[in-house]
Amino acid sequence: MTSATTSSSRGRAPARLAASSLLALAMMLGACAAPTELQQYIADAQVKAQAVEDDLHRLEAQVAALPPALRTAVIAAVASAEAATEEARSALVQASRSDDAAVVALADAQVALDAASAELRYVVGEAEAAGAEVTEGLERLTEQIDDLRGETSRAGV
Repeated sequence: MTSATTSSSRGRAPARLAASSLLALAMMLGACAAPTELQQYIADAQVKAQAVEDDLHRLEAQVAALPPALRTAVIAAVASAEAATEEARSALVQASRSDDAAVVALADAQVALDAASAELRYVVGEAEAAGAEVTEGLERLTEQIDDLRGETSRAGV
């Protein structure tokens, strides 16, 4: 599981370093982008983050009806998505203020969003196999996380 309470930062270090390096390079190359364009990317990413949060709240009501093992997996995946979304929101706030730490924060958010997306895809497969009604909501959440990943990536440029 990749929830904030169960993941270790040690396993994420190489991915974090690679993502930070790429993001730093992209930000240097994208430094010529108009500030209004960057602000639009940040605003778009914040809209996506809100859409993820809305999907998370809709899923909460459906989780109670799941079999115990699937419920546990879905709760963990949703917690990962929630933590990754919060991390992305924080990074976007830093980016909107042109904070120097935004590069690392956006890279960390990308790693967290990637992990949450992978975990959600796994849980979608498990939910489909179980014929659970929550599948559609999980698929929508996965799409929203993927959209947020894209918007967060553009905000870092």
